[in-house]
Amino acid sequence: MRQTVPLSPAIHLGAQRVMVVGAGRMHEPPSQRARETGYPTLAQIAGHALSSIFLDALALDVERLERINRTLALLPEEVLAHTPLRPVKALVIAPSLSLDDLAAAHMGHLPAPVRALLRGAGVSGQGSQAKGATLASYLLFVAPFTRELIALGEADTLARRDEVLDFFGWRGEDDQR
Repeated sequence: MRQTVPLSPAIHLGAQRVMVVGAGRMHEPPSQRARETGYPTLAQIAGHALSSIFLDALALDVERLERINRTLALLPEEVLAHTPLRPVKALVIAPSLSLDDLAAAHMGHLPAPVRALLRGAGVSGQGSQAKGATLASYLLFVAPFTRELIALGEADTLARRDEVLDFFGWRGEDDQR
């Protein structure tokens, strides 16, 4: 939980390229659900706290890496040769859909005791009327939701197929697959 710079270990071990598979909030699109008004529920606060713990550090670290790369690109070669800093290529694959929206559509798949516990914390509604879906998304280890997450990840990666191939250096004559 205290991983404030999650890319740092790979970079310090000499990584020249880093592939980041985000779980949301990297470049996550805005939610399609109606904006919630009034005081937040315990579930909304807990969901926000979990996202801050698990996801925000990664987004900030990727942003820092990109900023350092842009700065290094401005340096002349002779200056760059005398610094321990080096550019690190990054490929970030993040969901093209809001994971909160996906979770909201699948909250009914949770076991009844878990739904009751979440209702007590302030999770309510289904689909576009759901509240507290972020917290529910951390507990949704049900097949329909995970299948949809996997399908989304595959679709998002295939949509960026050329970038992935370039990143790994897999371009070539046998790139007919």
